[in-house]
Amino acid sequence: MKMTITWAVLGLCTAAISPAQAQVVARPDRIGDALQYVVPAAAAGLSLYQRDTEGLKELTYSLALSQGTTEALKHIVNSPRPTGSGRGFPSGHVSAVFASAGYVHQRYGVEQALPFYGLATITAYSRVHTHHHFTKDVLGGAVVGVGSALLLTHPLGPNTSASVEHDADGTWVRFVSTW
Repeated sequence: MKMTITWAVLGLCTAAISPAQAQVVARPDRIGDALQYVVPAAAAGLSLYQRDTEGLKELTYSLALSQGTTEALKHIVNSPRPTGSGRGFPSGHVSAVFASAGYVHQRYGVEQALPFYGLATITAYSRVHTHHHFTKDVLGGAVVGVGSALLLTHPLGPNTSASVEHDADGTWVRFVSTW
């Protein structure tokens, strides 16, 4: 009898500390899967429209840092997804879209960034709603993405120069401002 109770207690303890089997099945996430590419492409398109090649480089660096940090954290943290498979923390989809939104915010201002933040939020919601990630995973992805953009993006401001020249014909004042 004592032996049976011991085995029962050991079985319960083992069940308590072992990871639970997932009861969730992830659904296809067409929205999140599409927006992970559309949002960075739109940010790049905005930079091209502005003829901002320096900004385009900063976007590329921000996305590279975001995705590199995401992959490193996935391996370090090794947190499962809601399905019980894979590495869920942080969300790579969400880090990419929030890096893009953070880039637009830093480079061009909050007014230009609002639609990007809206699409990034839709991506995060979609990843949780379709059971690909937990809320903590998408919050982590957002922090990694925005943090990458804050570290590597400089505001685009007016480039202004002024000069005064004097020659035999007179004095010239030149003021140039490029946006």
